[in-house]
Amino acid sequence: MRGAAGAPLVVEARARHASTRVESTAKLARATGRGLDEVLLRDKLASFGGTPFRVATLDLASLEPGLHLPVSELKALRRAVVDALLPQVERGVVRPVVQTSVLSALRPRSSSVDEPRSEARVVDASNGLVALCREDGQLEAAIDAGLAEVELDWMEMVGLAKAVERARRANLRVVLATVRVQKPGEEGYDRRLAALAPDGVLVRHWGALVAFQEGVAGTRPPVLHGDFSLNVTNSITASELFARGLDTLTPAHDLDREQLFALCAASDPSRFTIPLQHRIPTFHTEHCVYAHLLSHGRDFRTCGRPCEAHRVALRDAKGREHPVIVDVGCRNTVFNADVQSSAEYALDAADLGVRRFRVEFVRETRAEAAKVLASYRELLARRASPRATLERVRALSRVGVTETMATLK
Repeated sequence: MRGAAGAPLVVEARARHASTRVESTAKLARATGRGLDEVLLRDKLASFGGTPFRVATLDLASLEPGLHLPVSELKALRRAVVDALLPQVERGVVRPVVQTSVLSALRPRSSSVDEPRSEARVVDASNGLVALCREDGQLEAAIDAGLAEVELDWMEMVGLAKAVERARRANLRVVLATVRVQKPGEEGYDRRLAALAPDGVLVRHWGALVAFQEGVAGTRPPVLHGDFSLNVTNSITASELFARGLDTLTPAHDLDREQLFALCAASDPSRFTIPLQHRIPTFHTEHCVYAHLLSHGRDFRTCGRPCEAHRVALRDAKGREHPVIVDVGCRNTVFNADVQSSAEYALDAADLGVRRFRVEFVRETRAEAAKVLASYRELLARRASPRATLERVRALSRVGVTETMATLK
């Protein structure tokens, strides 16, 4: 602040990106007492109680000593400073909007995505379609469908080992899914998956990405696929995860059709997996509904494992049943009652360059899974229309959690 006798007191204040300059209405006069010293000014001018401000520094170098100003003027100056600074701080920094693309600067490790694309590429339905299976019947349907690759997400390890052996006898590439959430001390889950020597791992959390990239038990799986739970919504994040070792990614379910296609166009679309059919995982919890409802135990040591003999679903207020699925860690995932399909934009995604499409099963029987896989094979081979496919699989036409196009009943 600065001032001299016969002139107003000028206060300049700065807080973060905000600044202001205010003047007193009264003029400074010679003081008969101690005058405007630092103690008085901190008490009357810089006492910001009840506001988000506090005094960091008080510069009096340009203020003549021995001057007087009424206390009411100092309080008025303080109020003027707060009234001027507060809206600026709340509004935030005003940043210019750049009209041109800045992706090249933000994504230095990305490869070029400007290579020409052919007009109507036909996806090989045997190689481009992948089934995520949770039960033996679904795996058998995938084998019968002649798929080249299957993803396995089993409730317990003994059954998983048998499923891996069965898939290999059928010459399928085997991808094993990690748990959705893994806490410190649970690295044994990774080691048990690695011991089965899969052809690939479906990575669902960042810890698994680090573990398998570095090599669990000294071995890195040939392929690492990133699931939707890694929450990739833009090409910068995708580029970072590709650089960290992922071979493919499933985009987050938050994206609508336009955003999903923009992500693919700004990256390498052949490295994305698009869910053709799935149920949205509504939530994941350590609380075991099976142990709570069907036993007097608390965990696998005392519950008697009712999950191996029973199926549980949660019924909502509308009467819809949401399946509850147990994982190898005895945690529960509640899936949405609605089966949703992206059939209406799958061929557009294929034309864009997407080469990997997943059908995710929850509780479908072998016959139901076979019908679904056959329907999508026809679609990807362009022998069936998207509308005909939707009518056959009886699913909600929807992209992620953001866009509803039609419902078939």
